Amino acid sequence: MALATRPLLFVALLAVWFWPVQENAPGKLILKVNETVSGPLGGEKSASCLRVYSDGKVAYATWQNSLETVGEKGTRRTLRPERIVSAEHTLDGANLWAISSFIESEVVRSLPGKFGPLRRPIDYFEYVLVEIVDSKGRSKKISTREYYVASLREKTKYPAALILLMDKINEIKKEASSKGKPAAIPADCSLKLKGH
Repeated sequence: MALATRPLLFVALLAVWFWPVQENAPGKLILKVNETVSGPLGGEKSASCLRVYSDGKVAYATWQNSLETVGEKGTRRTLRPERIVSAEHTLDGANLWAISSFIESEVVRSLPGKFGPLRRPIDYFEYVLVEIVDSKGRSKKISTREYYVASLREKTKYPAALILLMDKINEIKKEASSKGKPAAIPADCSLKLKGH
Protein backbone atom coordinates (compact mmCIF):
# COMPACT_ATOMS: atom_id res chain seq x y z
CA MET A 1 0.00 0.00 0.00
CA ALA A 2 1.38 3.40 -0.97
CA LEU A 3 2.25 5.82 1.82
CA ALA A 4 -0.02 8.48 0.32
CA THR A 5 -3.15 6.31 0.67
CA ARG A 6 -2.59 5.39 4.34
CA PRO A 7 -3.72 8.76 5.75
CA LEU A 8 -6.83 8.64 3.55
CA LEU A 9 -7.65 5.12 4.74
CA PHE A 10 -7.15 6.22 8.37
CA VAL A 11 -9.47 9.20 7.90
CA ALA A 12 -12.11 7.00 6.21
CA LEU A 13 -11.98 4.43 9.03
CA LEU A 14 -12.17 7.20 11.62
CA ALA A 15 -15.24 8.69 9.89
CA VAL A 16 -16.99 5.32 9.76
CA TRP A 17 -16.20 4.68 13.41
CA PHE A 18 -17.52 8.10 14.59
CA TRP A 19 -20.53 8.33 12.22
CA PRO A 20 -22.96 6.20 14.29
CA VAL A 21 -21.97 8.04 17.47
CA GLN A 22 -22.88 11.39 15.91
CA GLU A 23 -26.07 10.03 14.38
CA ASN A 24 -27.31 8.64 17.71
CA ALA A 25 -26.19 11.60 19.81
CA PRO A 26 -29.20 13.47 21.23
CA GLY A 27 -29.82 16.92 19.82
CA LYS A 28 -29.49 20.06 21.88
CA LEU A 29 -32.49 22.28 22.53
CA ILE A 30 -32.44 25.23 20.11
CA LEU A 31 -36.00 26.56 20.38
CA LYS A 32 -38.49 26.43 23.24
CA VAL A 33 -41.97 27.97 23.04
CA ASN A 34 -44.64 28.11 25.78
CA GLU A 35 -48.04 29.61 25.08
CA THR A 36 -51.12 30.19 27.24
CA VAL A 37 -54.46 31.52 26.01
CA SER A 38 -57.65 32.52 27.81
CA GLY A 39 -60.83 33.49 25.95
CA PRO A 40 -62.39 34.92 23.92
CA LEU A 41 -65.48 33.53 25.65
CA GLY A 42 -65.68 32.83 29.38
CA GLY A 43 -63.92 29.71 30.56
CA GLU A 44 -62.02 28.83 27.38
CA LYS A 45 -58.37 28.12 28.04
CA SER A 46 -55.48 26.46 26.28
CA ALA A 47 -51.77 25.90 26.75
CA SER A 48 -49.08 24.52 24.49
CA CYS A 49 -45.38 23.90 24.39
CA LEU A 50 -43.02 23.34 21.50
CA ARG A 51 -39.45 22.07 21.67
CA VAL A 52 -37.10 21.96 18.66
CA TYR A 53 -33.72 20.22 18.89
CA SER A 54 -30.55 20.54 16.82
CA ASP A 55 -31.04 17.04 15.35
CA GLY A 56 -34.44 18.04 13.90
CA LYS A 57 -36.56 16.41 16.59
CA VAL A 58 -39.70 18.36 17.47
CA ALA A 59 -41.83 17.75 20.56
CA TYR A 60 -45.21 19.49 20.63
CA ALA A 61 -47.98 19.24 23.20
CA THR A 62 -51.20 21.18 23.54
CA TRP A 63 -54.10 21.17 25.97
CA GLN A 64 -57.42 22.95 25.66
CA ASN A 65 -60.77 22.84 27.32
CA SER A 66 -64.07 23.03 25.51
CA LEU A 67 -66.27 26.07 25.22
CA GLU A 68 -69.30 23.92 26.02
CA THR A 69 -69.96 22.42 29.43
CA VAL A 70 -71.39 18.97 30.04
CA GLY A 71 -73.15 17.59 33.11
CA GLU A 72 -71.24 15.08 35.21
CA LYS A 73 -73.21 11.84 35.55
CA GLY A 74 -74.84 11.37 38.93
CA THR A 75 -74.07 14.91 40.14
CA ARG A 76 -75.19 18.45 39.43
CA ARG A 77 -71.67 19.54 38.52
CA THR A 78 -70.78 20.69 35.03
CA LEU A 79 -67.42 20.06 33.41
CA ARG A 80 -65.59 21.34 30.38
CA PRO A 81 -64.21 18.44 28.35
CA GLU A 82 -60.45 18.63 27.86
CA ARG A 83 -58.41 17.70 24.82
CA ILE A 84 -54.71 16.86 24.94
CA VAL A 85 -52.50 16.26 21.91
CA SER A 86 -48.82 15.41 22.24
CA ALA A 87 -46.71 14.53 19.24
CA GLU A 88 -43.13 14.01 18.17
CA HIS A 89 -41.90 14.81 14.67
CA THR A 90 -38.61 15.20 12.83
CA LEU A 91 -38.01 18.19 10.57
CA ASP A 92 -36.43 17.51 7.21
CA GLY A 93 -32.92 18.85 6.63
CA ALA A 94 -34.01 21.94 4.69
CA ASN A 95 -36.55 23.04 7.32
CA LEU A 96 -34.09 22.39 10.14
CA TRP A 97 -31.38 24.39 8.39
CA ALA A 98 -33.83 27.25 7.70
CA ILE A 99 -34.99 27.54 11.32
CA SER A 100 -31.50 27.03 12.77
CA SER A 101 -29.86 29.67 10.61
CA PHE A 102 -32.75 32.11 11.12
CA ILE A 103 -32.78 31.93 14.93
CA GLU A 104 -28.96 32.34 14.94
CA SER A 105 -29.20 35.44 12.71
CA GLU A 106 -28.41 38.92 13.96
CA VAL A 107 -31.92 40.18 13.11
CA VAL A 108 -33.45 37.71 15.58
CA ARG A 109 -30.67 38.20 18.15
CA SER A 110 -31.29 41.97 18.12
CA LEU A 111 -35.05 41.71 18.75
CA PRO A 112 -36.23 43.26 22.02
CA GLY A 113 -37.13 40.83 24.78
CA LYS A 114 -40.75 41.93 25.20
CA PHE A 115 -43.64 42.91 22.95
CA GLY A 116 -46.79 44.12 24.70
CA PRO A 117 -50.29 44.05 23.23
CA LEU A 118 -50.99 46.57 20.47
CA ARG A 119 -54.41 47.24 21.97
CA ARG A 120 -55.82 46.65 25.39
CA PRO A 121 -57.20 43.12 25.70
CA ILE A 122 -60.80 42.75 26.85
CA ASP A 123 -61.89 39.13 26.57
CA TYR A 124 -58.82 37.43 25.10
CA PHE A 125 -55.45 37.03 26.77
CA GLU A 126 -52.49 35.35 25.11
CA TYR A 127 -48.92 35.04 26.32
CA VAL A 128 -46.14 33.45 24.28
CA LEU A 129 -42.61 32.97 25.60
CA VAL A 130 -39.97 32.04 23.02
CA GLU A 131 -36.52 30.95 24.15
CA ILE A 132 -33.74 30.57 21.60
CA VAL A 133 -30.51 28.76 22.50
CA ASP A 134 -27.68 29.42 20.06
CA SER A 135 -24.82 27.09 19.12
CA LYS A 136 -22.67 28.63 21.87
CA GLY A 137 -25.30 27.84 24.52
CA ARG A 138 -26.43 31.46 24.95
CA SER A 139 -30.14 31.93 25.60
CA LYS A 140 -32.40 34.72 24.35
CA LYS A 141 -36.00 35.10 25.50
CA ILE A 142 -38.72 36.96 23.64
CA SER A 143 -42.24 37.34 25.05
CA THR A 144 -45.34 38.57 23.25
CA ARG A 145 -48.85 39.46 24.40
CA GLU A 146 -51.91 39.03 22.14
CA TYR A 147 -49.67 38.58 19.07
CA TYR A 148 -51.77 36.06 17.14
CA VAL A 149 -55.00 38.06 17.42
CA ALA A 150 -53.44 41.24 16.07
CA SER A 151 -54.86 42.30 12.70
CA LEU A 152 -52.67 42.46 9.58
CA ARG A 153 -52.63 46.24 9.88
CA GLU A 154 -51.55 46.04 13.53
CA LYS A 155 -48.82 43.50 12.71
CA THR A 156 -47.10 46.05 10.47
CA LYS A 157 -46.00 47.71 13.74
CA TYR A 158 -43.95 44.62 14.68
CA PRO A 159 -40.40 44.07 13.39
CA ALA A 160 -40.28 41.80 10.31
CA ALA A 161 -37.97 39.37 12.15
CA LEU A 162 -40.61 38.82 14.87
CA ILE A 163 -43.35 38.20 12.28
CA LEU A 164 -41.16 35.67 10.45
CA LEU A 165 -40.18 33.96 13.71
CA MET A 166 -43.77 33.62 14.93
CA ASP A 167 -44.92 32.39 11.50
CA LYS A 168 -42.16 29.77 11.44
CA ILE A 169 -43.12 28.62 14.96
CA ASN A 170 -46.75 28.29 13.81
CA GLU A 171 -45.68 26.25 10.75
CA ILE A 172 -43.65 23.87 12.93
CA LYS A 173 -46.61 23.41 15.31
CA LYS A 174 -48.94 22.61 12.41
CA GLU A 175 -46.44 20.18 10.87
CA ALA A 176 -45.90 18.41 14.20
CA SER A 177 -49.68 18.17 14.76
CA SER A 178 -50.46 16.83 11.30
CA LYS A 179 -47.41 14.61 10.62
CA GLY A 180 -46.13 13.77 14.10
CA LYS A 181 -46.55 10.51 15.95
CA PRO A 182 -48.19 10.37 19.40
CA ALA A 183 -45.62 10.81 22.16
CA ALA A 184 -45.34 11.62 25.85
CA ILE A 185 -45.69 15.24 26.94
CA PRO A 186 -42.19 16.75 27.32
CA ALA A 187 -41.06 16.65 30.97
CA ASP A 188 -40.49 20.42 31.11
CA CYS A 189 -43.89 21.24 29.61
CA SER A 190 -46.39 22.52 32.17
CA LEU A 191 -49.77 22.22 30.51
CA LYS A 192 -52.54 23.38 32.82
CA LEU A 193 -54.70 20.28 32.93
CA LYS A 194 -56.76 20.76 36.09
CA GLY A 195 -58.88 23.43 37.66
CA HIS A 196 -60.26 24.99 34.52
